[in-house]
Amino acid sequence: MSAVSSSTSSAAHAGTRWSVIVAYAFLAGATQLLWVTYTPITTASAEEWGVSVDAVGWLAQVYPLLYVLLAIPFGYWADKRFNHTLAWGASLTGVGAIVRLFPGYEYALAGQLLVSVAQPLVLNAINKLAAQHVEPAKRPTAIAIGTASLFVGILISSVTAPFLMNRGGLATVHIVQAVLAVVPAFFFLVAIKKPALYEIQTEEEPFFSAVRSIWSYRFVRLYSLLLFAGFGLFVTLTTWLEVLSEAIGITSAEVGLGIGAMTLAGIVGAAIVPGWADKGPRARYVLSASLLISAAALTGLAAGAPLWLFFCLFSLTGFMLLANLPVILSSAERESPPKEAGSVAGVLLMFGNLGGIVLTLAVQALLDHRLLAIGTLIAIVLLALPIVAFIPARPTKRKLSA
Repeated sequence: MSAVSSSTSSAAHAGTRWSVIVAYAFLAGATQLLWVTYTPITTASAEEWGVSVDAVGWLAQVYPLLYVLLAIPFGYWADKRFNHTLAWGASLTGVGAIVRLFPGYEYALAGQLLVSVAQPLVLNAINKLAAQHVEPAKRPTAIAIGTASLFVGILISSVTAPFLMNRGGLATVHIVQAVLAVVPAFFFLVAIKKPALYEIQTEEEPFFSAVRSIWSYRFVRLYSLLLFAGFGLFVTLTTWLEVLSEAIGITSAEVGLGIGAMTLAGIVGAAIVPGWADKGPRARYVLSASLLISAAALTGLAAGAPLWLFFCLFSLTGFMLLANLPVILSSAERESPPKEAGSVAGVLLMFGNLGGIVLTLAVQALLDHRLLAIGTLIAIVLLALPIVAFIPARPTKRKLSA
């Protein structure tokens, strides 16, 4: 099934509007930059506000929780009123960043809540945005740009927030990040005023009927399980890798460098792997390799790998694991009817965030039993491996119409 439905024959040759995709990438990156603002400065933020560390932790934890709750209804809304949902997402991102400029924990929480509502409105859109503005052969590249920007936003926030905190406290952090959020939001609102190059017909369908229809697609169920394991593992590693590495003598600073290397490698992987994987059975090879490499890295962590091997394994894990997201989204864009692209993306990203919540909590419950915690993650990864054999094989070329 093709992912494009053109209203006119000329639309098949309409080309690509990269300005919309680039504007979207900056906005999507901004949502992630705001999400992890306080993760590297949790203790310092708690001290400045006079609140507990747990209270600061909630500023990041609300994002995946609300994503799980809102992803499907917002995806359904996107399929019915696409540009409206994008405008709301961009506006809430900018407003949330501005609200955080007011001093006090309560304003930071209010701002984070606004951006966490905006996040599914923005992130669910990548497949449908590509279907509307990018010619079919280039859609994997467009989706790769959109998803790689997520990890760029995370990396920028993680690297710059501690520096800005040391220079001028939370006020400086909030001002700089407000600029990095409001400017992309404004330019994206301008960009989406341009008409779609590829028109997608919409149909009115009751919400629960639409959800049943989407879940009836085998590829949706398979990709959902793979994202639950893969994206869930990445979130869990960024949360607990420091604690799990203590027993083998790896310091917090070294773990921080390892997570940075893993994320940076993931940005590169998310940018370059999907285009290569968009031919024949290559997507299966990529997904299988990512799971096997992840299992190897976790095994090395359990066995006490030396530092050089620790860096190599987790950098390679990041390169492959973060490439999974655009590879899966590109596959879903190909397989799903264009009129349901937002809802399909919503379901897939919901399962990725749900995996992050479930696996993070599972490891937290097992932290006193380090090997059991790591073994649980290895088991999840290996249980997901057979699923790869059942995902749809890709034709060698994308077709413009079904």
